[in-house]
Amino acid sequence: MKSNNTFVGIIVLITIILVTIATFSLGCAEPPVIPDNDSVIIEDNNSEYVYGDANVESIQILTLESFPVQIRVIATGYLPDGCTSINEKTVSYDEKTKSFTVHITTSRPADAMCTQALVPFEESIALDVYGLEKGTYKVDVNGVTDEFELQVDNIPQG
Repeated sequence: MKSNNTFVGIIVLITIILVTIATFSLGCAEPPVIPDNDSVIIEDNNSEYVYGDANVESIQILTLESFPVQIRVIATGYLPDGCTSINEKTVSYDEKTKSFTVHITTSRPADAMCTQALVPFEESIALDVYGLEKGTYKVDVNGVTDEFELQVDNIPQG
């Protein structure tokens, strides 16, 4: 009877090992890259990259204690996998609407095998507020908005 229990134990152990190996093998398979509507595949030095917009969850606007005043935007969010990185940060200003638009893009090798875990990021972006008049200004970072106020004209008195 003891040898039967040992035999069953060995069979159960082998089954567990095989199931574990199969699970890890299937879990490590990388799905094919299917770009979404915002992504573009570009070939760069014989490698293809997928470019898209960063997923920004929140922004924080910091007013640095100086004169002229300096404004920085801290954008936090996540990247969709371990191979995606921040590619570029661009800032534009619309004088009519008193609004800054920040666009953060990402890049990822198209054929890379990556971890499928979200990767948090934090980016600091300086806004050029030198010469702006006092007032309220809007900031949009990849669709997340907030406002800041200049208490005085940001022009050195001279």
